[in-house]
Amino acid sequence: MFDFFSKQHAALLAALFITTPPLLAATPQEDAFLKVWSVHARGVQDHKAVIAACQSVMDKSATLGDFLPAVKTLAAWHLLAEGNQADAVRIFESALTTDKTAKPIVRFADVMARRWLTRIDVEKVEKALKTYYADNVEYPTSLSPLLNLPKDKAPPKTDRFDDPWIYKIETFSKLTKAQNQRYSLYSKSTGSKATHLKAFRFDTYSDKKSASIIGRKTAEPLSVEFETVTETGTQRGIATESGLINGIRFLKLDSDNRFALMVDSECDFWVVAPPARSR
Repeated sequence: MFDFFSKQHAALLAALFITTPPLLAATPQEDAFLKVWSVHARGVQDHKAVIAACQSVMDKSATLGDFLPAVKTLAAWHLLAEGNQADAVRIFESALTTDKTAKPIVRFADVMARRWLTRIDVEKVEKALKTYYADNVEYPTSLSPLLNLPKDKAPPKTDRFDDPWIYKIETFSKLTKAQNQRYSLYSKSTGSKATHLKAFRFDTYSDKKSASIIGRKTAEPLSVEFETVTETGTQRGIATESGLINGIRFLKLDSDNRFALMVDSECDFWVVAPPARSR
């Protein structure tokens, strides 16, 4: 994992306010989002400050417009990082949608929320497995004994994408007589390596992915040239709205080209792309 807000990127973020010939005046909703993101960028570990900034603009949907789902999921991530799981769940769930025709930010915020909620839910399944083990000195061969418990004791039957958990008993390579002593459990949608919260650090944000705007290429359909930096190196390319470029998905360009809102290809973190600094 990578500290998205290194000194180099902090300087790049300052370029958000570099003026370029505006196409339209910035909207109040864009300014509100940028204010929140700036607090987040200045101190990723200052969870209370970011939560307060998010709460100051989340009360009325008109304040944020299209950016509301992004701020909701950002607030929920910081709540989760601070250990306030109940409020994190509540806000993640408020970002869910079943509208397949919704705008890109809404749809990808939904995926992001489901991924983080899945990680929270898998901990409930693991807690039930520990209880079962304490009573039986072994893990069950399937999750059926847990999922058939009374409603108030049973863990979630599926992940937040409505897919059943992938669970199986794992064997030891040498202790062949030790039966049902360890297991693997994960979500089909998040994968075996990224299902668990312990796979993430909460003192940093994002995962080695950043981007900057080189320039607008076309207006209809909107396409923007980006320079992206990921674990595979620095690349340039052009993306249309909802299009992927080097593992980052472009969702929205603000009215006067100060920033583009993007999301990583896994849909775990938002990426804000400022204008590239002139060389």
